[in-house]
Formats: sequence, structure tokens, C-alpha cells
Amino acid sequence: MSLDAIITLGILMAFLATALSGRLAVDFALAAAMTALMLFGVLLPEEALQGFSNPAIYIIACFYIVSAALKESGALHWLIMKWLGRSAKPGRALPRVMLPVAFISSIISNTPVVAIFIPLLQDWAKRHDVSVSKFLIPLSYASILGGTCTLIGTSTNILVVGMLQGTAEAESLHLFSPALIGVPLIFIGLAYFVFIGHRLLPSRMGVAESGAEAREYAVGMRVVPGGALSGVSIADAGLRHLQHSFLSEIQSEGHIIPAVGPEEILSDNDVLIFVGQPEAVTELRQFPGLAAAEGEVFKLDAPYSSRALFEAVVAPVSNMVGRSIKASGFRTQFGAAILSVSRNGQRINQKVGSIVLRAGDTLLLEAARGFVSRHRYSRDFLLLSRLDDVTIPNFDKAPTALMLLGLFILAVVTGLVPLVVASLLLVAALAFSRCISLEFAQRSIDMRVLLAIGASLSLGLAIQKTGLADIAALGIISMAGENPFISLVLLYLATVLATELITNNAAAVLMFPLAQVLSTQLDVSLLPFVMTIMFGASASFLTPVGYQTNLMVQGPGGYRFSDFFKVGILLSILVGVTVVSTVPLVWQF
Repeated sequence: MSLDAIITLGILMAFLATALSGRLAVDFALAAAMTALMLFGVLLPEEALQGFSNPAIYIIACFYIVSAALKESGALHWLIMKWLGRSAKPGRALPRVMLPVAFISSIISNTPVVAIFIPLLQDWAKRHDVSVSKFLIPLSYASILGGTCTLIGTSTNILVVGMLQGTAEAESLHLFSPALIGVPLIFIGLAYFVFIGHRLLPSRMGVAESGAEAREYAVGMRVVPGGALSGVSIADAGLRHLQHSFLSEIQSEGHIIPAVGPEEILSDNDVLIFVGQPEAVTELRQFPGLAAAEGEVFKLDAPYSSRALFEAVVAPVSNMVGRSIKASGFRTQFGAAILSVSRNGQRINQKVGSIVLRAGDTLLLEAARGFVSRHRYSRDFLLLSRLDDVTIPNFDKAPTALMLLGLFILAVVTGLVPLVVASLLLVAALAFSRCISLEFAQRSIDMRVLLAIGASLSLGLAIQKTGLADIAALGIISMAGENPFISLVLLYLATVLATELITNNAAAVLMFPLAQVLSTQLDVSLLPFVMTIMFGASASFLTPVGYQTNLMVQGPGGYRFSDFFKVGILLSILVGVTVVSTVPLVWQF
């Protein structure tokens, strides 16, 4: 092994350790790895940076804008409301949820699709008196499976096609090539949930004490000195039978009273901890003599009359991960106060400012009503819903946006223009027709994802250039006995494992050089190995952190980490068996 190979292996191990530890976001870890490769002379600057000239980068950037335009124009709402019906039984309702999600996710990024469906399903489940946790994991998995159906369904597919650019294999693929396997996968996933999966999904309607929803928050309220509740008993104050929460404990002069009786007398500056659903904040604010215990709320510039409540999930790439709420400077940075934090559907019993945030935490926020328009494309959190006076999009531009998307698909399928040119033209048409403003178009592009993709391409180049890919391929061949099918199975397993541990895009880039060496060493076609990477990098059904849509539904569904594994393990096996058995039939060795 050469010195460059040893250095690259060390950088790769350091990247994996950093990404898995969560101490640094994956995109920054990849950028650090790219810098280290240049610093140690493994790659020249022009080699390390050539990934940023890959057409896939520009196509992915365009589709961030396309997804935002469809969301802003209300086109997705328009389609969704045509499908949701009245039956709330999972066996009947799941097809109406999963099929449109899979269809839409095959054309645009699945993240905005899931973001729109979450509040709609929450309201729909509440009206039909069923647990939303019966639908949110299927929602995420349907979006993942739908994304495998086209070359533009996921950023991973776009990236892999970009790495194939200029090869004979790329010329043989068209927009709907993956659908030959992706569509059967959708119906396998649907059948699985209709007959088996819905029985494994938890039914969490909330805590028994309050009958609240699956998301449970702890909200602190302070007794105002000399106020209406000072010196009044709990029963006389009307705090015994609240609609949205219950009184969990009282913190009085440094002492904690855990079992609060109705005769307990309130004193000045007592902190009352209420546990329940998000609407508890609005209910408690109506009591004269009670004020928010967290000082951050008082520092908001907006008056109470112009504020609203929001829920948001901490993103895996957020700079807040691993930092306390106080240290993150959330109020100063975003102009919003965090009232409470829910983790895995359960409240966190400690002072809000001292809570160390993790990816997937659900935040209950209070902010001015313009918060959504300012931060809907924030990289630090994923906005799920506004809990009062939800804004409905203007549907006037929905038909225009859908028509332009249809023309784009027609142009790509017929080969009139290359994919990257068609993507740029589609963005220009959406902006010209005012389906999206230039401001929103600019803010919708996730530059950190593009940074991660460009940096990961440099790491993949180093793995190939230094011979590490050859060493790994020879290791697989030694286990597979030069059998291309067994090599393909091992490649699929490695890709799925990498996807669950790091990101899907990074997994695809790291496995692509390995696929190239395997096809060369075995003297077979590259295409079956490449398509296996495409499907394997999207097959994240075992953990909430493996795929962004899984993380988005974890908090609103009140899911625990183990729920994803319990529900997804059989589906992961079914998808894996289908992929490795059919890919060689469609794209022969």
C-alpha cells in the first residue's frame, strides 16, 4: 500500500469517526476531508475541486428550486387533497397516503412532500380519532421508495448519473429506467404495510393523564408576584382539570413538589411545570397571574398578539446539534423562543436552556407570525407545522407549475434537451411565470448539501486514485469467488450499511469507485453495480437518522429509535432481495 493510500485511508477513517460521533455535521466533515487530501498532497487542488463542476450539482440545485416552487404554488396541496378520503382504517387509508406520496416523490425531492403531508395527516388523523403514528412511518418509506423510480427522484440518483457522465452506461439510461424495479418496490412496500406493517406500527395517542397527542412537552409557567394567583390554591386557580395539559410539579424556593394536591397554595415566583400537548401554551397564557418561566420568551420583539406557535425538528446538519439551547443563541439567531423540547415523543425534564440538542428533537417554538416565511428553508431545523391559524397557499399558480413540470418530463424523456439544460430551463420558466419568487428560489437551495456532494466526490476520487478501491474490490472478490452476483450482493449490503451510518449521497460516492473496479476486475458491465448502488443508497428503513424524511416524522409520530427497526427490518429484507435478484435480470452482467 502506497503512502498516499495510507493517508487517504486515515482521512477516510477520521471522517467516518467524526460523522458517526455527531461532533461535526457530515457536510463539514466531508469538507475537512477534502481539505486534508489537498494539504497532504494526495489530490491537486484542481482534482479536489473538480467535483463541483459535475452536472449533478447543478441539477440538484435546480430541483431544490422546483420543489420549493411546487410547494409555494400549492400544487402539492392541490394533488394531495384529491386523494385523502374519509376512511381512517390503516388497511384502507394507507394506499391513499402512500401512492400519491410515492408518485410525487419520483419527480421532485421527497423532503417538501413529507413536510406538507405531516400537518395534513395530523389534522386528518385528529378528525377521524386515530393515531397519526399509524401513518407517518409509511409516509416516509413511501417517499423513499418513490424516489427510486426515476433518475431525478433523489439527489443520490442524480449524483450517480453525474458520475457516469460521458460513459456508454450513461447513454443507455433514460429518465424512467429505474422504474422497472422502483415501481414493483412501491407495490411491495404498499402490500407490506397493508397486510403486515400496520400491525407493527405503534398506536400512541398520547399520555394517559392528559389524553394528549403523541408529542409530549413540559412547559414552565411562573406565578407573577402579587398577581391573581399568588396565595391561591391549585383547585381555586382552576389548574386541576385543564384540556391540553396537567400540572406535573411545582418548583418553589429551590424545592420540588412532585405530587401536587388540589389544596397546594401558590406562592410568588413558583414555577409550575405542565405536561401535555403543544396547545397547552395557548391555554395557560389565558390564566391571569401566570407568565412564561423561560426568560427568552420575554425578550422576543413581537407582542403576544402577533405571535404564533410552531413545531420544528432539529436537522442532522444543524450547527445546534451537541450544543445547549442557551449556547446555541437560538433566540438571537432566529427571533424565536424555544418553549419546550420533545425527544422520541417524550418530554425532557430539565430547564429548557440547559437541554443539549440532538438531531431529531422536536422543538415547540413561539415566534412572530412571519417566522415561516423567513426560515422555511433553514438548514438547522425542518418546520413541521404552525399550530394556530395555518396559512393555506394560493392555488392560482398550481396548474401552471404542474404544466411546466409536465413539459420538463416530456423534454427529458424524448431527449430534446439534456437533463441539466432542461432543469435550468424549468427553473427559469417557474421564475418567469412567478410560481416562485427569486428570493425564495435562492433561499431554497441547500448549499450545505451541495458542499457535501462536491467534497464527497473528491474523497471518492482519492479512493480510486490511490488504489484503495482496488484493495476493497479484491477483498470482495476473494469472498465472492469471482462470482459477479455474490459481489453485487456484498456491494448492496455495504451501501445500505454506509447509508444508515452516514448520508445516502456520501455512501453512493464512496461505493462508486468500488463498483468501477469490480466491473473491471470481473470483466462485466458496470451498469448492474451502479444501479445496485442507486437502490441501496436509498434503502434506509432501519434507523431514523439514515434518511432525512425518517428524521422528519420521528418527533410528530412520537416514534422511538426501535420503532424504525421493528417496522423496517422485514421491508429492508424484501427490498434487498428484490433489488439484488432483479437488477441482474434488467441490466445484465
